[in-house]
Amino acid sequence: MSKPLLHIYLLLFIITSLFAVIPNIGASKFLFIKHSGLFNDFDTMMPTCPIKITTRDTIICSGSSLHLSFKTNLISGATLPGTWRLLIGAASIDQSAFNIKAFGYDVKRNYLYSILNKKITRYDLNANISSVILATNWPGNYTEFTYDDTNNRLLLWRAGRDSVYALPANGGAWSYAGAGYRDNENYNISAYWNPIAKRVGFYGGYGIMQVKNWIYENDGNSWVQMRPNLTDCTPPKGGNILAANANKTKLYLFSGKGSCTGNELDNTCALGSGWATANGMFCWLKDLWELDLATYTFKNILPVNDSTIQYEGALAYDYKKGTFYLLGGYQPTNDYSLNQLLNNTNKIFEFNPSSGEHGFSEIIGTTNQPAPASLNSSNGLAYFDSSANRIIWARPDGIWAYYPDSVSYSAAKSVLWSTGEGTDSIQISPKANTTYWLQYSDGFNVCTDTVTVKIDTIHVALPAIAYACNGNSFTLNAGAGFNSYLWNTGDTSAQISVNKAGIYWVNVKDSICSVKDTFTVVMVNPPADFSILARSDSICTNTNNMLYVVNPVSGINYSWYMAGNATIIGTGDTLLLNNIKATSSYVAVAQSTPAVCPSKSAAITITTIDTLSRPVVVIDSVGPTSITFKWNAVVGAIGYLISTDGINYHSPTNGLTAQSETINALLPLQTISLYVKAISTYSCQSSMATLITGTTTNPLGNNIFIPNSFTPNGDGKNDTFTVYGNAIDKAKISIYNQWGALIFQTENFKKGWDGTSNGIAQPMGLYSYSIAIIFMDGTKKSVNGSVLLLR
Repeated sequence: MSKPLLHIYLLLFIITSLFAVIPNIGASKFLFIKHSGLFNDFDTMMPTCPIKITTRDTIICSGSSLHLSFKTNLISGATLPGTWRLLIGAASIDQSAFNIKAFGYDVKRNYLYSILNKKITRYDLNANISSVILATNWPGNYTEFTYDDTNNRLLLWRAGRDSVYALPANGGAWSYAGAGYRDNENYNISAYWNPIAKRVGFYGGYGIMQVKNWIYENDGNSWVQMRPNLTDCTPPKGGNILAANANKTKLYLFSGKGSCTGNELDNTCALGSGWATANGMFCWLKDLWELDLATYTFKNILPVNDSTIQYEGALAYDYKKGTFYLLGGYQPTNDYSLNQLLNNTNKIFEFNPSSGEHGFSEIIGTTNQPAPASLNSSNGLAYFDSSANRIIWARPDGIWAYYPDSVSYSAAKSVLWSTGEGTDSIQISPKANTTYWLQYSDGFNVCTDTVTVKIDTIHVALPAIAYACNGNSFTLNAGAGFNSYLWNTGDTSAQISVNKAGIYWVNVKDSICSVKDTFTVVMVNPPADFSILARSDSICTNTNNMLYVVNPVSGINYSWYMAGNATIIGTGDTLLLNNIKATSSYVAVAQSTPAVCPSKSAAITITTIDTLSRPVVVIDSVGPTSITFKWNAVVGAIGYLISTDGINYHSPTNGLTAQSETINALLPLQTISLYVKAISTYSCQSSMATLITGTTTNPLGNNIFIPNSFTPNGDGKNDTFTVYGNAIDKAKISIYNQWGALIFQTENFKKGWDGTSNGIAQPMGLYSYSIAIIFMDGTKKSVNGSVLLLR
C-alpha cells in the first residue's frame, strides 16, 4: 500500500473516531464502529458491534415499571471491591462510657455522640478525634438519647415514656424538655427525631415480657401515641430502627427478635428461626421495613424470614444510591446460653431495591478490613456519611469507614442511558410516551440503541386505605370508563358497598390493560361516653393542677379546650394546667383515629381559692423593756402566726387566735421587728406577712456608771471591770499599767476586763483606763480615769 493511501486511511480513521463517541440519539438504527486495524480496507471497518436493548418498542400500562437491559459480546470490566480505613482506634475510645445510638449521629457536622455514666463523648469523624462535652444539672444516669438536628441539641431520658431533658450539642446545663412518667414497659426502644413534627419519638420497646410495635412522640406536655401496639404483624412486634433517608422523614426497621403477639412466653416461633431469650422464645425476624413519619405507616421491603439476611448485624443506608449495607453480625439460635457467647463475623452485604435486587448479597472489602467483633453485643452500629460517600462502622474497639466507590476497571467500559444511569440495566416508570437510548463503549467500540415506550393510561380511583366508622357502610368506587370490573366479593359493578373491615380488590380492564388494585377498609371504633377528673377541684390562685381522662381508650385522640373557646390547649389523656388565675371550665373532646366517627365530650370546672388579706398591725404600747403589738381580725382566718425574723413563724404567746403580742426583755432604744400573717385551713390561702417595727423608750438617757475597783478572784462577784449604761451601743475599753503601757483593749464592753494581760493575771494596784463610748442615739463620749484591782 502506498504512503498517500495510508495517510488517507489514517485521516478517515481519526474523523470516524471523533463521530463514534457521539450517540446517535435520534436514529432508529445502531451506530457501529470498530477499529480493527490500520491496514484493512475502510469497508472492513464498518459495523461489527452487536449491542441491543432486549426490550423493543412497547406499550405499558400507566403506573407500571419496565426493566431495560442490553445484550453484547463486548468485553466487560472487572470491578474491585471498596476499601476500608480506620478512623479512630480503640486507644481513643473510652469503652466504659461507650453507648452510641442509631440516631445519635449529627450528619451535618459528622459528629457521633456517646452518653454513659454521666459522660458525653463526641467523636469527630472529619478530624478523627474524640472529645468530652461538659454538662451540668444531670437529671440522672440516663442512657436513652437521640440527636435533635433541628435544634442542634441532645435529648436524654431514662427509658420509654419518661421525662425528657435537653442539652445544647456543645454542652452546658441539662434542662427540662418534655413531660413524662416512669415507664417500665419500654426499654431498648428505637429513639429518633421527627423533623416533620419537630419532636422526639420512639418505636417499639420491651417490658413485662412483652415487645411492642407502637410509636410514641413527646409534644412537650406528654407522650402522644402515634401508632397503637397492633398484632396484625405489619410489621411484627420487634426489630430496631437503624437508618433513615436523607431528610429523616422515612426510617428503616431491620430484623431483630420479636413475633406477631410480642409475648416472650409464647416460647414458639411461627415466623422462621427461633431466638431464645432468658424467659422464652422470640423469632429471628430477618426482615426490612420502611416507616413513613408523615403517616406512621410501614411498607415492607424484604419479607419476614428473608433468606438473604444471614446475620444480625449493623445496618446503614446510602440514600444517595438507595443501597443498604449490612456489616458484621451473628446468627442467633434457640439456645439462650449459646446466644450469650456467639461471636460476630466481619462480612459485608449490600442490597439495592431500586436496581431490581431481591435481597442482600455478599461483597468483600480490601485494605485494613476490621476483624470480627469479639462478642455479639460488641458489633456496634453503622451510619452513612453523605459528605464523603462512605459507611461508618462504630464499635467499642474502633471506628472504621468503608468506601464502596473505590473501584478500578480492567477495561475502559462505559455504559450511559438517556436517564443518566451507568448501570447494565435500569428500571423505568415513565409518566408519558418516552424514547430511551443507550450508549455503550469498551474503549474500542461505541454503540447505541433506542427503544420507545408508550403509555396506556388506566387508573383506579380508590385510595390504598379507606376508613369508615364501625357500624356504618362505606362505598368503594373504582371509577367509570372501564370495559369490565371484577371485585373479590364477586360484584361486577363500578362500585360496591361494604360494612366490614378487610382487604378488597378490584380488577378493571380497558381495551389494552388490565389492572388489579387492592384497597384496605379499616373500621374505626367510635369514642364512647367518658368522664374527666382533676387532681384537685379547688385550688389556690396561681397554682398548678392536672386534668385527666378516666379510663382513656387506646386509639382515641383527646383534645382539650377552655369552655367557649375553639383553640386547642392540649392533647392526650392528661392536661397540665400552670398558674391558674381564676375559676375556669375545661372541655375534653374524644375523636376516633382517623376522625371519621362522631366525637364525644366531657367538661369540668376548677374553682380557685383566693389568698387571705394581710392583717393590719399597729403598736399598742411602748416601754423601756417591752413593746406590745396588736392587729385586726382577718375574714376567713382561723388564726395568726408571728415571727421576728420573717423566716421562723410560731403562734402568738396567748394562742393561735390571739390578736396581740408583747415582746419583753428588751433594752432601752432597742428596735424590734414583728411579722404577722393570717392562716386558713388551706396552707396556700395564708396571707402575705405584714411587717412592723418598734423601738423601746430610754427614760434614763445617756447616763453611765464606771466602778473605781473590782476583784477578779473568780467568785462571780465584781470579777470584771467595764462601763454600764442603758443606752450604750458600742464602747472601746483600753487599760494601761502604772508606767502608761497598754496591757489590754477590747470592744466587747459587755465582757469587759478580767484583770489579765495576754492570759497572765496582773498584780494588785491602780490602773488607768480610757473608754470611747457611742450611744444608741449616735452621741459619742470619751471617759478617762483609774480603777483599783484587788485580789
